[in-house]
Amino acid sequence: MVTMHATIRAACLGDLEHILAEYGEAIRNLPLEESANLLSRPYDKFKSAVENGLFFVVENAVGNFMAGAGVFDLADPSEKELGMCYVKKEWRGFGLQTLLLQIRICAATLGQVRDRSTNRSYAALIIGVKPANEHSAVNTVEIGFEPLSTPSAALFAACAYCRTPPALASERKCCCDFFYLSDERRADAIEKSLQMEHWSRTKNDNQLIVALKIRHLLDMDFRNALQDAVCELRSLNKPSAMRSYGE
Repeated sequence: MVTMHATIRAACLGDLEHILAEYGEAIRNLPLEESANLLSRPYDKFKSAVENGLFFVVENAVGNFMAGAGVFDLADPSEKELGMCYVKKEWRGFGLQTLLLQIRICAATLGQVRDRSTNRSYAALIIGVKPANEHSAVNTVEIGFEPLSTPSAALFAACAYCRTPPALASERKCCCDFFYLSDERRADAIEKSLQMEHWSRTKNDNQLIVALKIRHLLDMDFRNALQDAVCELRSLNKPSAMRSYGE
């Protein structure tokens, strides 16, 4: 068996152009049915995610880009969107999309405070997936996301930058289906991340081990804050509120 090593970390401002170049190359060179799954964001939104420590990259042992994904603030402050996920073709099958989901769920939860004017303690985490992207849909559902039948208007802002909008005859407002994460499943995902020492998956006798160079999983204060969030998410016990959000 061949063992390969990689690292996942938060992107910094010095990574901006390199990351955009990787995405740009994918859009130019991948078949349209694949590149259409790369849901772009305006530069200022992307830069803001990086500045806020909410965009993550996976790199191999020599620092080459393998995958990336971010968390984006929406016009509605009660929602955050997980988006812009891209795993290079040669690195698919090692679960990197799932790893990026777990890392982003943790990062998006940190720093949020309870809004006592509503029945929600944390901004809702939402993800959009094109119906044809079955692999991503499966990963999304497996980690705990549920269909969101009534997306808010804020989620459609990115449609202005979509390269493959739905056909007029389809009667779809957006080319994506939207999913949200309940408090209980968010707690599960955070707890699972806190238990990880590294990420390891095997494909065709090739083992990939990803070191977690993620501050919120290494710094004890951040870990304690995440564990507190797990306890609060579970103690709220408000499934009816989450069901109404998704209906």
